[in-house]
Parts: sequence; C-alpha cells; structure tokens
Amino acid sequence: MNKTGSNLLFLAIGAAVGAAVGYVAASDKKEEWLKDINSLVDKVKGNVKHAAGRGREKIDELRNDVE
Repeated sequence: MNKTGSNLLFLAIGAAVGAAVGYVAASDKKEEWLKDINSLVDKVKGNVKHAAGRGREKIDELRNDVE
C-alpha cells in the first residue's frame, strides 16, 4: 500500500471513529451503538486483511518477475 493509500485508510478510520463518538454522545442507545461499532470494526478488519493479502500477492509477483 502506498503512502496515499495509507493516509486515506487512516483518514477513513478517523472519520468512522469520530462519527461513532458523535453518535454515542447524541444517543442513549448504548447497546445498539456497540453492535454498530462492532460491525464497523469487523468491516475495517476485513478490508485491511484483504488489502494486506493483495499486497502480499503483488510482492510475490514482483519476486517471481525478478527471479
């Protein structure tokens, strides 16, 4: 992942965390919030794992090309 991609990922994570904090501050529905934030965290983890896997594949392709 390049620098711009990393920056965008961290920006998206920060925006999601900020939105979640705002949601909690404006709501008394803690259980619903916890369920929503856990879902968001699972999605972020899945996206990060997917991106890491794609990065590994590209590195392996480059290694094979060099060899």
